[in-house]
Amino acid sequence: MNPLEQLKDIHLPQAVSYWPPAWPWWALLALVIGLLVLIVWYRKKQAWRRAAIQQCHQINWQSQYSAYREANKLLKQICIQKIDPTCARLSGEPWLNFLDQQVKQPIFSTKLHPFAHVLDEPNIQIDDTQLKHAMIRWIRKVQC
Repeated sequence: MNPLEQLKDIHLPQAVSYWPPAWPWWALLALVIGLLVLIVWYRKKQAWRRAAIQQCHQINWQSQYSAYREANKLLKQICIQKIDPTCARLSGEPWLNFLDQQVKQPIFSTKLHPFAHVLDEPNIQIDDTQLKHAMIRWIRKVQC
């Protein structure tokens, strides 16, 4: 008898399945989901900043006295809701100092010193664009 006749055919292994994936794919999926959750959480946490900046853009800067009141009101609302409710009684120099204490570098007391007295003296002139940019910068940089 021929010994080659006793050999059996080669059995090929089954095709490699795509499911279940190997552990690195599971780790990558968990990382992607974690990053998405972190991004959604951060955007929700920072949504008030976008809304405040939008309100700042909606202030009617043509009427200066009412614009200064609205700007002061917006800053006061942010401070009361996000930082310290007792700041509602502040005005003048202490108010500007409080605003500047909430950021690393002073924004209002250096160039916008007249803003401290704008509610008491309606004839004070302030550069509107400078005030608007200072408000937006403060909203972006305030730590709360």
